[in-house]
Amino acid sequence: MIATFFRTFSTVLLVVLLVTGCSTAFTYRHLDWLIPWYVDGYVDLTRDQRHLLQDQLGPLLQWHEGEELDRYLEILGQVEADLQEEVTPAQVRSWADEVISAVERLEQNMLSVALAFSESLSDEQLTEFIESVWEEHREYEEEYLSRTDQEYIEENAENLEDFLEEYTGRLNDEQEAALFRAAGSLRRFDSAWLEDHEQWLNTLGPLLKREPGWEDAIRVAYANRTLERPPEYMELLEYNMDVVATAVAEVLNSLTEKQQNHLFEKIDDLRSQIRKLLSKRNFSAAN
Repeated sequence: MIATFFRTFSTVLLVVLLVTGCSTAFTYRHLDWLIPWYVDGYVDLTRDQRHLLQDQLGPLLQWHEGEELDRYLEILGQVEADLQEEVTPAQVRSWADEVISAVERLEQNMLSVALAFSESLSDEQLTEFIESVWEEHREYEEEYLSRTDQEYIEENAENLEDFLEEYTGRLNDEQEAALFRAAGSLRRFDSAWLEDHEQWLNTLGPLLKREPGWEDAIRVAYANRTLERPPEYMELLEYNMDVVATAVAEVLNSLTEKQQNHLFEKIDDLRSQIRKLLSKRNFSAAN
């Protein structure tokens, strides 16, 4: 099951796990209902299926609690240490790479849950799922490809600004200008992403007919998806990530004392929430 579901949830988690992002603790506490909510967005589930999915999520939550929370603290510690000196684009990229690795680990564990749960779906529900993800894909095409180049720049600049201001406080004119310049340097990625997404849906659809060996076939297809992307796709992605990393480093190095305090308070708050979760984990293990 679950192509766009994986991508959508991973996008949410990526934002959540970024050190200058939302609360990892919030996401962890709500993984058990966030995932069913996303599944319900593509196919109507029965009450029994919702209960089954909750049960099947148990091992995933235990793994996440037992192995990932400590890693999040390590990422936070590295970011905080890097912020003590001038931040380089390479350091910003390293933070992003750590987060991407965390997302990939979660996806790998989610895949087993998704495949096990798919066995409980009827043929009609799987048809509904495929129709839903294709409808979403067409909506993405209409939304993304209709933008002019100027709209593309302005939207990316606004997204970058909103993202940073959530954790640094309001940016000044010079900092906003740096983000706008970066947005203007980005190469359009929407067509490449949509082509990749369409290719994945075309691969997934026939496999969901659930012929013998379909689970292993999906695992192989999912593992090969990244490896089979054309070099042009990866070059474009890497270029844009470098542009964003450079812009983020520039803004971080220009933070005022007030903005720096705001950012470190956010990091402290995030660390505190993760430690509370670890304390609960350790308490449960002791009992």
